[in-house]
Amino acid sequence: MAVQSRMIQIFVLSHLITPFVQAQSTDDTQCTASPSGSYDLGLHITAVFVLLVASAIGVFLPVFMAHNVDEKNSNGTQRDNGVRRVFFVMKYFGTGIIISLAFCHLLQESFENFSNPCIGTLAYRPTAPSIAMGSMLVIWLVDYFSARWASLRDKSPPLAQIQPSKPTSLPLTSTDEDSIHPTAATPPVFADLGCTHIHRPTSDEVDPNSQRAHWDVQLLEGGIVFHSIMIGVTLGAQTGGFEVTFAALVFHQLFEGLGLGTRIGALVWKRSWTKWLMCILYAITTPVGIAIGIGVHQSFNENGKRELIAIGVLNSISAGILLYGGLCQLLYAEWVVGDMRDTSNARVYSALIALLLGVIAMGLIGKWT
Repeated sequence: MAVQSRMIQIFVLSHLITPFVQAQSTDDTQCTASPSGSYDLGLHITAVFVLLVASAIGVFLPVFMAHNVDEKNSNGTQRDNGVRRVFFVMKYFGTGIIISLAFCHLLQESFENFSNPCIGTLAYRPTAPSIAMGSMLVIWLVDYFSARWASLRDKSPPLAQIQPSKPTSLPLTSTDEDSIHPTAATPPVFADLGCTHIHRPTSDEVDPNSQRAHWDVQLLEGGIVFHSIMIGVTLGAQTGGFEVTFAALVFHQLFEGLGLGTRIGALVWKRSWTKWLMCILYAITTPVGIAIGIGVHQSFNENGKRELIAIGVLNSISAGILLYGGLCQLLYAEWVVGDMRDTSNARVYSALIALLLGVIAMGLIGKWT
């Protein structure tokens, strides 16, 4: 059933793009599957368990640490404060991991998939970025209308609601000056853009109990899971260069798990089993993908036209999801209008260094995956 469902998925996805692909003569030997004799079944089975352990360590470690972190209480033992600092650094290291994953892995891989000569010449060349853009816009619309519905439900007034001033030819009074030079009681026009120090995020943006915060993390996991299942299938069916890719994916899954786990651990869950379920889902996704790849490796052609199109589409969709989540929900919400804007210089510098290290680490791994 797993093989049949996967073949149906490839068939549907590839047929959505096939009309935009023009035939082009290529060397058939380049587009055929690798000989089955070079396939090391034992090493592939080992990869299932090794990547399961690496993924589990990455995603569960921050969640376990979060039990010892209380952001609202700055007082605590030396051990608790140390754990709090480590979790803080890991959180922004994970932000860099997620952003680099979107750019250096998903988007790049989708470009490579659609530029593969075995597909042919695309009638519409920017197919990969267009799919990523469409995915990002769909997620943005869902996010926007969900937030709008929640605002209407709670009947909360807009954050920056400025009453138009009446035209007058009289000299300016103190009240008129306030309308030109807004105070905290009358937020300026550009407050929503985070251009002044007066604007603060809404409670849902910073409240770890809010549905909005949970939706943001679930969105990130959705994009990561899409990517993980495809790299698992590809690795499970891969023959040439397997050892190098396998070693790189161990660190890939470890760092990716840290990025996701810090976000899961930072939230307050009404049903604690939900966060553990999210961790388990991430930990098993790539191993399940590898198992599927092992099962279909004799019929799976990593250079096949339909396989390349299907993987390219899914990578582009995942890239759009993580680009929106990483740039809007992590960088903008936390740095431009969030707590990082007004925090101490020491915290800013440590978070920036951690973020850049995450970007660099995941970017380097992209060389071998």
